[in-house]
Amino acid sequence: MATIVLVAIIDPLLGLVALVGLTVVVGVDVFGAFSMFDDFEASQSLRGEVGRVAHESFDGALTVKALGRERTEEERFRRAADRLRDKLIEVGVRFASFRAWVEALPALVTLAILVLGAFRVAAGAVTPGQLVTVAYLVTLMAFPLQLLGFVIWEMAHSQAAWTRVQEVLDAGEVVEHGPIVAADVEEGTALRSDAVTFAYPGGPPVLTDVRLHVEPGTTVALVGPTGSGKSTLAMLFARLWDPVDGTITLDGRDVRSFARSELPREVAYVAQDAFLFDDTVRGNILLGIDAPEGEFLAAARLAGVDRFIPELPAGYGTRIGERGTALSGGQRQRVALARALVRRPRLLVLDDATSAVDPSVEAQILRRLKGSELPSTIVLVAYRRSSILLADEVVFIDEGRIAGHGSHTELLDIPGYRRLLEAYAEDADARGEVSDARA
Repeated sequence: MATIVLVAIIDPLLGLVALVGLTVVVGVDVFGAFSMFDDFEASQSLRGEVGRVAHESFDGALTVKALGRERTEEERFRRAADRLRDKLIEVGVRFASFRAWVEALPALVTLAILVLGAFRVAAGAVTPGQLVTVAYLVTLMAFPLQLLGFVIWEMAHSQAAWTRVQEVLDAGEVVEHGPIVAADVEEGTALRSDAVTFAYPGGPPVLTDVRLHVEPGTTVALVGPTGSGKSTLAMLFARLWDPVDGTITLDGRDVRSFARSELPREVAYVAQDAFLFDDTVRGNILLGIDAPEGEFLAAARLAGVDRFIPELPAGYGTRIGERGTALSGGQRQRVALARALVRRPRLLVLDDATSAVDPSVEAQILRRLKGSELPSTIVLVAYRRSSILLADEVVFIDEGRIAGHGSHTELLDIPGYRRLLEAYAEDADARGEVSDARA
């Protein structure tokens, strides 16, 4: 401002031109920065979308692999990254255009002053020395104005980022939806493990010489103390890991001979920690496949999803948030189970996949699975007595080996098995659960 005053003292007309010209420079910066505020917000949102998709894909890697959805996730990430790239290019082009004008305008203002000043010198209003002084003063003002412009642009960009942060800080608590219950899917696959041994990288053997044969259509419960290898064996059946030695076969075919896209159509694995995507209930169940509406609804009923759907704002179209935070633990497990059932697998592997639901509800789900028209052989890691009693066969695993295989009644003759079930019953009583039966 002091510079403009000095110029005005030398010549009011030249001072007016300098004031208008430099005001235009600042005005272009202000207009450009805030006209692009929505673009800055959109680019921030798209960055978040790319991060969310990447986070879900990495966090849900086992789920994605088990369901054979690698290509779907790659395509989903590519689309998100392409949208971000296009927006950043658009923002960059507009930013460069505005900055080009801001860089050029001070020079144009100086040129205008020199042209007008030449006429003023000819008219005797100013001397050549005064004109040079005015031009020099205007040139000196260009640099601080450019710095001011960068500050204005950074303010607009930072405000867009702060708006997104504020949405998170101001977000209310997640409201969980109410209680839930269960509901009602050809011949399963013959499952065999021959001398299977497995160890995690750098660790001791978790499973040793596991030999097991399961007839098609059978429901088998894997039972054993913590750390005995039950979950590891379940993951081997779904080929989320490969054994160090031995083979696992489905209908006589080594699971390692299946194409990557083929095995997920035969085997569905549901983990205890149900991973859900930031999508609708329907989107999480279908997860990229086209299933007839009847099969979709049948899977939802069988898993008991239909019981809590009326409580959701938009039914099956309700978005459930990142990792399914809008649902309770039991509801998330049911959606994950429905996601497996809608694929009508011939081998269904449940790794304590109903642990978060009420014991009576869990029993209803398992009864319906057994009585359904699904073409599934069912292998389940079980802890509750009610679940174990519903299995056709029980496999007792202890210290990485099969210590017993038969019916529940037959295995009661094994002391370790009987003690384990008594411990399960005591734990259920301590937590107030209803224990169906006692040995």
